[in-house]
Amino acid sequence: MKNNRKLSRDIFQKPARFYSLIALIVACIAMANYYTTGAATQYEAEIRRTSHGIPHITAKNMGSLGFGEGYAFAQDHLCSMADQVVKVRGERARFFGPGERDTHLNNDISFKALGIYEQAGKLYQSMPAETREMIDGYTAGYNKYLKETGVNSVAGWCKGKEWVFEITPLDVLAYHQAVTVTSTGFSDMIATAAPPKSEVSRVNGFEMRDYEGESNGWAIGSDRSEGGRGMLVANPHYPWVGSSRFWEKHLTIPGKLNVYGVGLLGSPGVSIGFNEAVAWTHTVSAGKRYTLYSLDLVPGNPTKYLYDGKEREMTSKVVSVDVRQADGTLKRVERRIFFSHYGPILNMAGLEWNSKRAITFRDANANNMLFQEQRIAMNKARSLEEFKQAHSRYNSLPWVNTIATSADGRAWYADTSSTPNLKKEAIAGLLKRKESDPATKTAWNRGIILLDGSNSINEWVDDPETRAGVIPYSRMPQIERRDFVFNANDSFWLANPHQLLTGFSPLQGLEGTSRSLRSRMNVVLLDDIRPDGPSGRDGKFSLDELTAAIFSNRSMSAELLRGQVVKRCQAAGTVMVDNQKVDLNEACRILNQWNGLYELSSVGPVLWREFISNYDPADLQRAGSLFKTDFSPENPIGTPFELADPKDGKDQALINLGKAVLVLKAANISLDTPLGKVQYSDKNGGRIPIHGGEGSYEGVANFVNYAPNTTTLEPQTMPQRVKGSRFLTSQGYPVNRGSSFVMALEFTPKGPRAKAVLTYSQSGDPSSKLFYDQTELFSAKNWRSILFTTAEINSDPNLKVIKISGKR
Repeated sequence: MKNNRKLSRDIFQKPARFYSLIALIVACIAMANYYTTGAATQYEAEIRRTSHGIPHITAKNMGSLGFGEGYAFAQDHLCSMADQVVKVRGERARFFGPGERDTHLNNDISFKALGIYEQAGKLYQSMPAETREMIDGYTAGYNKYLKETGVNSVAGWCKGKEWVFEITPLDVLAYHQAVTVTSTGFSDMIATAAPPKSEVSRVNGFEMRDYEGESNGWAIGSDRSEGGRGMLVANPHYPWVGSSRFWEKHLTIPGKLNVYGVGLLGSPGVSIGFNEAVAWTHTVSAGKRYTLYSLDLVPGNPTKYLYDGKEREMTSKVVSVDVRQADGTLKRVERRIFFSHYGPILNMAGLEWNSKRAITFRDANANNMLFQEQRIAMNKARSLEEFKQAHSRYNSLPWVNTIATSADGRAWYADTSSTPNLKKEAIAGLLKRKESDPATKTAWNRGIILLDGSNSINEWVDDPETRAGVIPYSRMPQIERRDFVFNANDSFWLANPHQLLTGFSPLQGLEGTSRSLRSRMNVVLLDDIRPDGPSGRDGKFSLDELTAAIFSNRSMSAELLRGQVVKRCQAAGTVMVDNQKVDLNEACRILNQWNGLYELSSVGPVLWREFISNYDPADLQRAGSLFKTDFSPENPIGTPFELADPKDGKDQALINLGKAVLVLKAANISLDTPLGKVQYSDKNGGRIPIHGGEGSYEGVANFVNYAPNTTTLEPQTMPQRVKGSRFLTSQGYPVNRGSSFVMALEFTPKGPRAKAVLTYSQSGDPSSKLFYDQTELFSAKNWRSILFTTAEINSDPNLKVIKISGKR
């Protein structure tokens, strides 16, 4: 009894031990169920690999299907999953040290503080048997491949590493939760938040991470389809490196499931794809997945805040992390992490925790436990009605729009992302507060919602139709049509230019606002029914016309402004830039002869990119230094337009063109350099030329650019940025992000027919041809036919079949 009292006292005096114990209990319960309820489970699956390494996996049940998928996935991308398991376990600092600026340490502290593993345990316990069987099987398949191959023989950058080990279902689900929730993106802010030592209170353009979700999704209905049935273009713009890549697969349980498509690495099931009845894709939603709250603190006590005039104490937990030192030893580091009743306290540069104010936030996906079930229901849908019912029943898509089409020729758009459900009074107060409160205004201008957390009016509202705090499906923006619907990451408002969606919460997206140049180009490509337009003489898309449209590489900014820039340039001839006279004649000639396309052979895109990217991003969607005529809600595709007039004797367009000339000459790049000479993908030491353009500035639907890999720890080289340029590096324009899994599909009387290319290729093994073969296809605009029927698969000349079996 004495020892029990001591243990109880230690637990409550040392929160780290208490919370570690809770996590351990949850994990033990889940794993006890895993090992006792299915110890004799036998898995059997057939994996048929066709050209370009695409696995077609067939099994008799979900457990065996997961087993086959986990095994095939590990063959291609074991290193990425192994890396992410270390990350979600909160053990990066254990294996890699604290990291630059304590990045690994902060990751581990925040993941443990947020209880990602506790969430995974609860998710595992609450899952329907079929879903749990799939996760169990996936884990077993991954582990079977690792056992057979051995850590010292796996392909890729993790070969022989001590942090590669067998995983558990909780590892898979913890990784799933880390991708689903928003809070894991705030690791540094959560891990470093501490009570203030300073009395300074200020607002100075605070820092927040920017997530650039850029994708295109098109659904074509019977009225615009040559065959009179549904068509789809999936064009997610995702990283070509790291864990946020897609992996292609075909999953079949005869008579129960037959679905083809992609999912993020380590994610069982199909996220974007098709079956015999429906095809769908996703784009990142413009809506809000969280709200920030500003807390008024109790004078003299920075860990207490006022709530409706009454004092509330923040809660806290001490989190312990083992950190590898330079000599290889481990050092235990402890941090106390603070929480309001909304969620964790944040350390935000510019909105610091001080004696008067603290910033906290609430995540709309923190209690999202049904995403896996919704995905399975979508995969199994036998009609568009059943597909919609999956959304209605689960309402658990975390942060994406859905664009779908059906075999009977309907096109459907919906933004059913998890979105905070605020009272009308709270929304009205927010709109008023952003005009008077500097912090709220700064946040709003950054696309962030900052509420007064000391007033209960701003609490999220629970609706009996759905899980706590989020907007129910019945109030989600959606539209079904027979011509087309689309999304290119702007809000729901313009899913179809002939039927605008209005009357929704501003947290779901803004209405009547300017669209991006890429969104405008999407509509230009879809809505043009002229005989010489993208859909041909009949104004109805064929599959070939659809593939040509998405890779047309037309630039919206060039189509709007190039001619006017050329005229002004020709009239001036020269321009003064920083007291230097710049000759514009060659630039004028090049732009005049350019057709506005971003093809490999195009001469002009390099110069245009350096010109247009000299403008401020905000100028691309309003009247100002770039456009003369402002945006109009009555003409959202045509405005803003016209090149802005010179002001105060200065022509900003010519100045920016002069700057472009100087930057390119300083980089020893000729003004008439073809795009394919400088825009490239570095695959396995090779340099593959890449077509396409940037979305925000250039307005090219086929979006490509470069961004550092921030997900995995695989080695990467980062070319040095050229001074004075937004995109140019010492090596040119490297591409490791953008068009990823690109698919065009049509439903026919014989079933779905589709073409695709996975731009960065199927395998993560740099020594394999499958690491770069589809990158070469993309470079040449060569699409491959998707093999969906048994006859198509069996006729593939490169078919390889293996049958695998195993137990838990």
